[in-house]
Amino acid sequence: MALFEQTYCIDYNGWISGASTLPPPKQVDFASQTIPELIYTRANSDRVGMVFDTEKVSYTFSKFTSEMEILAAGLLSIGLAPGDRILICGSNHSQVMLSAFAASRAGLVFSLANPNFHEEEALHRALKLGNFRAIICFRALEAQDHLYSLLVRICPEIIGSHKVTPEGSGELKSVTLPNLTHIILAEEEHRHGGCYTLSEVFGRSSKEKIEKLPNYQNWSSHKLACLQFTLGTTAEPKLVAISHFQLLNGARAVVTSFGIKKDQTIACALPMFRLPIFALVCLSPFLTDSRTVFPEPQPLPKNLFASIKKYKCSTLLTNGAALRLLLKISETQRVKLDSIEQILLLGDRVSKEVLRSIQNQADNVKIIAVGYMLTETGSIPIMGDATTDFTRMIGRAIAGYETHLVPLDGKGDVKTGELGILQIRVYYGSTFMGYAPDINGKEKWVDTGDVARMDSEGSIEIVANKEDLIYDNNNGIVEHWNIERLLNQNSLIKGVQVVSVGRGKPVTAVCVLRNPQSNISYVRSELVEMCRTHMVISLIKIQIIDK
Repeated sequence: MALFEQTYCIDYNGWISGASTLPPPKQVDFASQTIPELIYTRANSDRVGMVFDTEKVSYTFSKFTSEMEILAAGLLSIGLAPGDRILICGSNHSQVMLSAFAASRAGLVFSLANPNFHEEEALHRALKLGNFRAIICFRALEAQDHLYSLLVRICPEIIGSHKVTPEGSGELKSVTLPNLTHIILAEEEHRHGGCYTLSEVFGRSSKEKIEKLPNYQNWSSHKLACLQFTLGTTAEPKLVAISHFQLLNGARAVVTSFGIKKDQTIACALPMFRLPIFALVCLSPFLTDSRTVFPEPQPLPKNLFASIKKYKCSTLLTNGAALRLLLKISETQRVKLDSIEQILLLGDRVSKEVLRSIQNQADNVKIIAVGYMLTETGSIPIMGDATTDFTRMIGRAIAGYETHLVPLDGKGDVKTGELGILQIRVYYGSTFMGYAPDINGKEKWVDTGDVARMDSEGSIEIVANKEDLIYDNNNGIVEHWNIERLLNQNSLIKGVQVVSVGRGKPVTAVCVLRNPQSNISYVRSELVEMCRTHMVISLIKIQIIDK
């Protein structure tokens, strides 16, 4: 199918492609700043930079800066100190963003987390791994007071404790989490002993306390800014250390590559508790004088398209799966997204079905790009557009980053088109600080754990995670991703996963029926014929399930 006629592509060189006849630089030379330094560059601006539609909250840059200072002073006034660590559990809520920047202004180290912990063990592990002294709890999907209920199970002492004072008396003392002393609840409907509400923390501030906030101008840009959990899809989540330098310059690199400029309005339909997303949507207004709109606190907003039309958003940030679902819903309502000119899809490749839906419902789209998020860099170090075949590839490294493939067996080099383990160099001029508790790392390259191949232009195709590799009896790799891609083309099934219980063990393709009433014998015969035609029948068994 014909792709979009783009006005420009991803700017891998750090400026609009074709603007310079000079050789491309290895990196973009950005100023070293801390987060507070960046925020204060727009402290006097009355332009609206952030909109939280469902909350009916809009922040001008000056108002946001003022609110940040008030909350920062409040956090310090309740007994927290610069260098303390604070876990912020929340989705796309205005005060989640404000809390992160306020923590940074106070000299605290912040961490963002999904509030929807399913069990207390996961929350306990997160608090213990990060050695957090404070936690701010925003509403989860589960129920009111969900996080507080989990905390009570972890630390029953909360119920009989008193709030910590600046002098240190009355603080929470937990046997299981000895470092946790402050619990702040953003849900104001209920008040609990030993806990602050967020409004109380705001109320502890004063003009005098704001004036005594730490002098951020003395901070190094390589100072620790945040600790962020990895997704933990193949193992327990790790806690990554990211500096101000890496967070800000990573955001600058993405903004520059994607071409976000002044007066553009970005609609965010992804969760800001993912650090690369937070860095892009929360820092870009301060970097470029653009505007970010958050339709709802929840990452999959029902009123996304209404917000886009209301604020005339020109750029949409989402992922392929979410966009496909939202476009299907809106198609029945005959919604047109006339203002959208750019779409950045993060987290997965773009299907042809999504491309067709975009063409039908967003006539003015000129740019479609994909991005590869990496918690270890706090950014989107790899981006791609139509020139990199984004139905298959994820793109190539943007300015400031480098990619490299390591042989699967650790020997020799990986040639063009061969498989290897993808490594990404952290932002130029910095080192990877490591995973908590050891955050004094000096390495420059991060092992992503993804198995990939690279073409002659540096474009990356990710095929699997190294933990998911399947080996045959001869220790050769079974390219299960190709089998899945092949079988997924059959209209009788809606999903397939190829599995094996161990090295050299039988390989099984588990297929889910699109229609549970389908004749299983007929479907199996169709799939077997597909495998026979493509000469993979001897490698696999086919198992069909209805859900």
